[in-house]
Amino acid sequence: MSTLYKCKICDNSRNNQEIIGHEMMFGFNDEFIYFKCAACGCLQINEPPADIARYYPADQYYSFQNRTGMGYKSLIKDFLFKLYYNRIINKNFFYQKESNLLSVLRETHKSSPILDVGCGNGSFLQQMAIWGFKNLTGIDPFIEKEITLNKNSGKILKENIFEHQGSYSLIMMSGVLEHMDNQYNVMKELHRLLKDDGRVLIQIPVTDSFAWRKYGVNWFQLDAPRHFCIHSVRSMNLLSEKAGFAVKEEHYESGAYQFIESEKYIRNLKYSDDFPFSSRYIKECHKHADFLNKIKDGDVVRFVLQKKIVNKSIIVDESF
Repeated sequence: MSTLYKCKICDNSRNNQEIIGHEMMFGFNDEFIYFKCAACGCLQINEPPADIARYYPADQYYSFQNRTGMGYKSLIKDFLFKLYYNRIINKNFFYQKESNLLSVLRETHKSSPILDVGCGNGSFLQQMAIWGFKNLTGIDPFIEKEITLNKNSGKILKENIFEHQGSYSLIMMSGVLEHMDNQYNVMKELHRLLKDDGRVLIQIPVTDSFAWRKYGVNWFQLDAPRHFCIHSVRSMNLLSEKAGFAVKEEHYESGAYQFIESEKYIRNLKYSDDFPFSSRYIKECHKHADFLNKIKDGDVVRFVLQKKIVNKSIIVDESF
């Protein structure tokens, strides 16, 4: 079915496909209208719900859960990471799934100002503080109150991106942009907050992926209605360019959950529900995810953005 829904990324209104999504993470089963742009491939909600906070219950939504006591493996990882920081990043030791992010951190001075947008309870920033980063800031409008990071290395503020002031060498957004409306305005705010020689890392799900083609409305990353805008690689490049960025790198980072959680949704199970997947099946999911990443067909991409270089005219004074 096509209708006259207008794409917020490329303005196309021809042959856009209507899609009906349901809230499945918590089992509300509320229905929402999405549409997929025929021109740029971006999948977007037609109208975000007015009561969006209802779909982020503080006592259940994973981003707001406090970290429990760390197991011995995590403690060993942290100790070795701090002791052999550069070697571990270069070898992707222990942290293979996060190696693209960590390779950027290796090139970032530990005293550089770093911002994590939509950081939830700040678990990754807390981890970075343990690793020795000293100038960290997180913002999230949904946290209950301000949080001080480990070793007094920074704070997490109850703010949105439009309220925040600062200038940063590195800005991170992992699994956040898809939750935000007015995407162009958000990207312009990132541009405002970034130093001229800084970088933005944006990790998002993408529609031009095997998982979307296989699962459709049961794809875990549709996540209605929390995901307002699910980009294709093309639409993300278009948006970035409009906002004054150049996309320098694209890293595919999908995982086994694209299959495991989507298979649960097909069975009308919630995110928190258990299903007896065999260890062999789970292992195959990991292998398939790695293969899809290699052929650039995974459902999660981390984009590395930098400000576009503006050529300034050189004025020569010929008055002499």
